[in-house]
Amino acid sequence: MSGITLTASMRSNLLSLQNISGQVSSTQNKLATGNKVNSAIDNPSSYYTARSLNNRADDLNALLDSMGQAVSTIKAATTALESATEFLEQATAIATQVNCSSYVPEKSYFEDKVGENGAVVTTAQELKDAVAAGKETICVYGAIDLGDISTSGGLTLQENQKLVGVGYYGNFGAKGKDFSSISASADTKAQHLITINKTGNLVSDLSIDYKSSLADTNGYAAVYINSKAEADLQNLNINANFTAIRTIGVAELDGFFDIKTEADWAQGILSQDGGVCNINSNAQINIETSGNAAMGIWSVRSSVVNIASGAIVKSNATDVNLYVEASAVIDIKNGATVYAKNARIYSGTLNIAGNLYCSEWIGTSSGNCRINIGSTAQIYMANKSSLGVGNNTNPNILDIAAGAGIAFEKNGAAKWYEVQSDYSYTASTTSVNISYDNVESILNVANTGSWKTAKDVIAEQEQKNQEEENNTSLIETDDLISYQTQYNKALSQYDSLIKDASYKGVNLLQNDKLTVKFNEDNTASLGVQGKDMSSQALGFKTFDWQTQADIADSLAEIANALKSIRNYSSELGNNYSIITTRQDFTESLVNVLTEGADKLTLADMNEESANMLASQTRQQLAINSLSLASQASQSILKLF
Repeated sequence: MSGITLTASMRSNLLSLQNISGQVSSTQNKLATGNKVNSAIDNPSSYYTARSLNNRADDLNALLDSMGQAVSTIKAATTALESATEFLEQATAIATQVNCSSYVPEKSYFEDKVGENGAVVTTAQELKDAVAAGKETICVYGAIDLGDISTSGGLTLQENQKLVGVGYYGNFGAKGKDFSSISASADTKAQHLITINKTGNLVSDLSIDYKSSLADTNGYAAVYINSKAEADLQNLNINANFTAIRTIGVAELDGFFDIKTEADWAQGILSQDGGVCNINSNAQINIETSGNAAMGIWSVRSSVVNIASGAIVKSNATDVNLYVEASAVIDIKNGATVYAKNARIYSGTLNIAGNLYCSEWIGTSSGNCRINIGSTAQIYMANKSSLGVGNNTNPNILDIAAGAGIAFEKNGAAKWYEVQSDYSYTASTTSVNISYDNVESILNVANTGSWKTAKDVIAEQEQKNQEEENNTSLIETDDLISYQTQYNKALSQYDSLIKDASYKGVNLLQNDKLTVKFNEDNTASLGVQGKDMSSQALGFKTFDWQTQADIADSLAEIANALKSIRNYSSELGNNYSIITTRQDFTESLVNVLTEGADKLTLADMNEESANMLASQTRQQLAINSLSLASQASQSILKLF
């Protein structure tokens, strides 16, 4: 086989054409791939550097996906907490409706309670008719306005008749305030609003509002107990512009009394003409008067006011707070606590064996007066006040038994003294007035700092009363059962929602842990510790309401749970912020790494396009040149 003989010119053109083809192929590859470095052969340094940068960018992109999932996990938890909070707020609303007796059952509930011989009244006419018919128990359901009773008269109860509010049957209507109420006026002729002439009567758990244009010149009252009559009064809120409670019979006071009077010479409690008013051990009485010469408690003309151990009486009268007159007696028993600005004895007797706080004075203003301070008494005299008896031809007597505690306050400081020996003073020609400045010279006393002030005693007793009130059993009505069911349903839905807060198997509200990695070598990460947010873990223990204290406990449990939820939500929000910040940074870093790798490997398409065009032109010229060289050789051969 013979070979092809090439001339030098042809060989040169073929080699040139071969080089140009290689350049075209390389340029085409760059244009096709977009890279100027496609392998280590092209540029080892750029190739491996770019590969390293791209590998790190790929690793970080994988971490970005993990960060995104972590953000979604936290979002699932925070969204669940927001919704769960709504269930707890719903539970709060339910418990609040029951708390403090803020709900009242339907009228039919009380109709069952009063029985066939009772009546549940909602209008003035129904109330009058029930009293006149001698209904044994009359329950006032709602607010009843009797209007002007100047000529029609008020309500005169029959023997053994009970006039009560819904609070009498349980903790409804906040002890008779606001809901069960009776209002009336008397503009032309004063009348007693409620008159008791018989025995066995009860007035309980009512709010009474009685106004008149006439002053209390004849002792007219919102509640009046006549001679030889006996009545129990309990849990009354009385607002009158003259006397609130007046007795010349026997009145037994139990429970809470809020008494306000507005007229001149009006009294919060008036016991007169042999009447007896027993303020019993569970009574808590608050009296406020605003009229001229108005009095808190007035015992007059051989009457008696007994304040039993455990009772609390507060009187803020504009004139006299404790007034004993004309052979009458006010007896403060051991363990009783009385807060009064002053006490005046006008030919009567004041016996003090309990706690008495006075901010002005204890004294006499006529003859035949006695102040007996027993060995168990604690008397606190504030604001430079004094204790004593004035001289009179009908002598006044001050007796203080050994063991009594007396404190005097001056310039913001108080000294407590314990009387060491009995003291008795008869004031016929001279008076005695014991104060901060002279107590040590008049009485045989020892200075002691161990005594409680009357304020402390009052505060302790009020706390005790509040605890007793909270421990009062709730009445199991259909309403209460319904509220209890709704409350427990709300908590059940809360727990169900907490369990459903899982994202890809991780539930931060059930103590799961989430770890988020921020770089490829795991040297930077964040651990998000979950927390058990179930009702049991948050401290919910009260699911059966038996007393007011149980409801208070439920409200406290909800408050603590909401606090825990807010704190953990804040913690999750902080972790969310950290992760999203790192997420944004990682996205930017991936872009930087990719951009750096591209700078090392990406081809300049404009440059490569120009190179392609130039190479193609050179290729065409080389082909033409080779053709010409071949034609020249053929022409020479034709000569032979």
